[in-house]
Order: sequence, then C-alpha cells, then structure tokens
Amino acid sequence: MQSTWWAQLKSRTQVLRWILSLGVMVLSVWLLLRELDWAQVLSALRSAEYAWVVLGVLAIVGTFFSRVWRWQALLWRSDLRFWPALTALLVGQVANLVLPMRGGDLVRAMWVRPERATERSAGASEALGSVALEKVWDLLALLLCGLLLLALAPLPAWFSQSTWSTAGILVIGGLVLWAGLRWQDVLFRWAALILARFPAGWDKALLPRLQRLAQGLNSLQSAQASGRVFLWTVLYWGCGALANWAVMRAFGVHSPVAAIFLLAALMVGNAVVPTPARLGVFEGLCVVSLGLFDVPYDLALAIGLVLHLVVMGPPLIAAGLLAALSQLLRRSHESA
Repeated sequence: MQSTWWAQLKSRTQVLRWILSLGVMVLSVWLLLRELDWAQVLSALRSAEYAWVVLGVLAIVGTFFSRVWRWQALLWRSDLRFWPALTALLVGQVANLVLPMRGGDLVRAMWVRPERATERSAGASEALGSVALEKVWDLLALLLCGLLLLALAPLPAWFSQSTWSTAGILVIGGLVLWAGLRWQDVLFRWAALILARFPAGWDKALLPRLQRLAQGLNSLQSAQASGRVFLWTVLYWGCGALANWAVMRAFGVHSPVAAIFLLAALMVGNAVVPTPARLGVFEGLCVVSLGLFDVPYDLALAIGLVLHLVVMGPPLIAAGLLAALSQLLRRSHESA
C-alpha cells in the first residue's frame, strides 16, 4: 500500500515537472517571438561566416573526449574503457534532454555497467558516485570562471554576489565531502547499525551499494588522480568556451570574455531551468547574456540558434551511432 502511494506521488511529481518545464519553454519562445525583429535575425543568419561554426563543432567534439578522460581519471581504480565510457556519456547526455531531474546521469551509470563484472569493473553505483563528483569539479570550474570574469570585466553586482556564494557552497561542500571520505569506515558502521533496525535484508541490499557509491568518490584521496581530473576539467570547459567564441566569431562578435560568461550562464541556467531539449531557455540565456556585452538582441538570438545546434547536434548524432554500434557488437558476441 505504501509503495503504491509512493509510486503515485512520484508519477504526479514527474508530470508536474514536465508541465512546469513546458510552461517555461512556451513562455521563453513567446517572449522571443514577441520582442525581437525576426527580419534582422534572418539577415544575421544569412551573413554569418559558417567556417567558424565548423571550429565550434570540433570544439564540442573535444568536450566528448575531455569528459571521458576525466571520467576515467575519476574511476582510476576501475577498468573503464574509452569507447564504452564515451557511448554511456553521450547516451546519458541525450537522455538528460528529455528526462527530468538529470535522469540521464542514472542512464549513463547503468549503461556503463558491464554484463560480466570483474573485480576492477565499474559498477553502476560506483559510476553514479563518480558522476556526482563530476558536479563538484564543474562547480569549481564555474567558480574559477566567475573569478576570471570579475578580474577581466566590470559585471553587475549580482554576478559578484553569486560568484562568492558559489565559493561558500564549494568550501562547505568540500569540507563535508572530505570529512565523509576521511571517516567513511565509521559512517558505514553507523549506517550498518541503522539499517539493521529495518526489515530483514535492507542492510545486505543497501550497504554494499552505498560502499560502491563511495568508491566513485575515492579519486579525491589521490593527488595524482585529482591532478588529472583538474586538467581534463580545464580542457572540457576550455573547449566549451572555444565553441561559444567560434560561433560568436561567425557573427562578427570577437569577445572571449563574453564567450566565457555565456558558458557559465548556460551551464547554470540549463541546470536550474530544465526544459525539453533546452528549447527557449537556451536562446533566452544567449540573448540576455550577450546583451550585457552590448550585442544587439537580434544578433544574440541568431548566435543562440546556431550555438544551440552546435551544442546539441554532435551529441545526438554521435550517441545514435555509438549506441547502434554497441548493440550490433553485443548481438554479434551473443550469436558467436
């Protein structure tokens, strides 16, 4: 009875999230259609130098590789091979476009789980822990971008306040995470005692999964692994900024500072206000962000439309190809 009630509540919550997301998307699209001169937008699209857009696409492809290498560094004690990891990452990224609450991250962790587990295989729980740790590193990169932007350009007071708020969250969260890893044996003993009070079997079912989840965080205890993760995080964010700059350059906007600011805005905005395929919100963030750097709204929307295709197109195509190839290989192995 309780499980049925919980399933109904969860289903209604998901429906409500979808309704809110669709509402935000419709409102964003309506505001863009209402406020902007689409003749100017089409003129900007026709006059763009699309050779620069090709550079943007290559930079987005570069984010694939840097994220996989970072994931391998996070799971440095596991045998995580490149191509399965790349397929899982891209499939999860595409799933995040349609699933609420970052459901693609769970899809990614389940996808990379091996059919025949070994001692060094990355299980779903461990992979999910590493995905969570990725968010911490991305938060650190966001903070570094914010500090760099504050040093390079005069920005509104709210941006400065949000940057220092991010620093506070990162410090507190980092201390909690460090303490949890430092005394994880004690915490797991307490968890075992608590779970032992639940119905029979809960401790045996949940405790090993929690331990595997914690193993996905263990890269923080290795200076060498953390150094590699930091390197790939910088490369990942650098490729993202390069993609923004290349698309902006195609429309005659030459500001690297605006490209970095747009990267930070898109990273935060798309996570806070998720909509299906990021429609409307992505373009609205481009218009507002580039408007701070005196880019006309019509031109900013043209940049946003092309950048949206550059950011979304390569993962969709690559995920489809790699997923199909993965299924073909599995079938060939099963038939053999």
